[in-house]
Amino acid sequence: GTVFFLLYNALVIGAVAGHLTQIGYGVTFWGFVAGHSAFELTGAVLSGAGGLKLGMALVAPGNRTRLAALQEESRVAVRLLVGAAVLTLLAAFVEAFWSPSPVAPWWLKVAVGLGLWLLTWGYLLFAGRRFGAT
Repeated sequence: GTVFFLLYNALVIGAVAGHLTQIGYGVTFWGFVAGHSAFELTGAVLSGAGGLKLGMALVAPGNRTRLAALQEESRVAVRLLVGAAVLTLLAAFVEAFWSPSPVAPWWLKVAVGLGLWLLTWGYLLFAGRRFGAT
């Protein structure tokens, strides 16, 4: 189920983005989604990762019982899903208050969106790491 919905959402989002860009609404569409896309899409990927962790525990439990594998993998999956929920909540606030703003020009919305992508992935890549420790 997780793989199906990840692929389905990717196809639908890609088709809508391509269609709106093709018919001349690219500036409107990309200006609207740029700001919240980092949080929303990363949240979708993290929730998919949580679902895959749970699914793999059931499909391939290894040397554990399926219940033991599910209990063990659910610890990681719940953390991923909480992170996904927080990111989706952040995306909702950005989508509600920043994305539809007529005051900010298109280039600023796209620049903020790129900045939020860098911050989101920078956090995910470097959070919890110790630099300079041996």
